[in-house]
Amino acid sequence: MYSITKPKAAQLLTTSALSLGLIASLVFYPSASQAGKNDAGVPAELQGEWRYGRISSIQYQDSYTGRPAAPNGSSDQFQLASNGNYQRNRLLQITTYNCESNLFIQEKGKVKIEGQRLTFQPSDSTSKGQICNSGRTYSSRNSAKAETYEWSIETNESGQQVLLLATPDGKGLAHYGRPQ
Repeated sequence: MYSITKPKAAQLLTTSALSLGLIASLVFYPSASQAGKNDAGVPAELQGEWRYGRISSIQYQDSYTGRPAAPNGSSDQFQLASNGNYQRNRLLQITTYNCESNLFIQEKGKVKIEGQRLTFQPSDSTSKGQICNSGRTYSSRNSAKAETYEWSIETNESGQQVLLLATPDGKGLAHYGRPQ
């Protein structure tokens, strides 16, 4: 995904953190029509719940203890209301050798939509995590920053709506689906 010349653990953490940044969200809607928007400017097709998730297809095992390591993965779930309010939960889990780290971010606020751009504007957030197992934990309040993305909605081969969120620089793209 990204090429960074750092030690493996730092590279994995940096890559996953960048992935989390992408997961944070993006926005691009190709229609020039304003049909289906509400007073807050949220198109009807964007309203509701969207989910993204990715988990590593590789499972590791500690060669000394025989215990399986926790999987690597990330998820992003958000819900957009017709009045522009949103709630969002993100999780990043990274395991490198015997070092398990995670980050959980919960936020709520307002979305702002201007043409093909959507901006998450958090008014309240909580971040919690741990670095290398439970040895170093941290938490913070209201540290989430506004994030702007380009978005589009497509229909997949199964006839389901897919929200594509792309980073403004075009280097990242995530596919969000509706819960089943």
